Amino acid sequence: MTMREFDRDGPRTGGTPVMWAGQEDGPALVVVDPAGAAKHGLPPTWHDLAEHFQVAWCRTPASDRSLEDLEDVLETLAERRVSANLVASGDACPAAIEIANQFADIVSSVLLVDPAGDDHTGTLADTDIEVRVVARSRPGPTDLVEAPLPLGHPEVVEGVVTALASLR
Repeated sequence: MTMREFDRDGPRTGGTPVMWAGQEDGPALVVVDPAGAAKHGLPPTWHDLAEHFQVAWCRTPASDRSLEDLEDVLETLAERRVSANLVASGDACPAAIEIANQFADIVSSVLLVDPAGDDHTGTLADTDIEVRVVARSRPGPTDLVEAPLPLGHPEVVEGVVTALASLR
């Protein structure tokens, strides 16, 4: 299976490739971030989610082995028998869906922000994994943020919270 590689250029490539925050046990949110945010800590908009979840923020531009880092996070969660929800943005969405299939025993959902390419909403074939778009930018004269919306954007966090509440 061929995985898509992420762009490694830009100002957010430095820093740790995976940043853990929140609970030490319990359900996990695994964030696949092609923009490389959370360089110095979890975005403030995610602090409430971190009170209820383990958060593994995977900064894909920060590592030469970004896909392996993501797989390592999911393998760690699988060893602990922890359920996980993936959150991915833009170009990272297809890879997140593909990796979710590999870890279908622990992944409950894949929550997408401004997904690139085809719309893969629904349930992944031969799994119980829900795939949902939780936020989209609105191109136009009043849009102040280009797609994809940053994962720390309040609309993204609101979409994640709403999706998680409806999945329970």
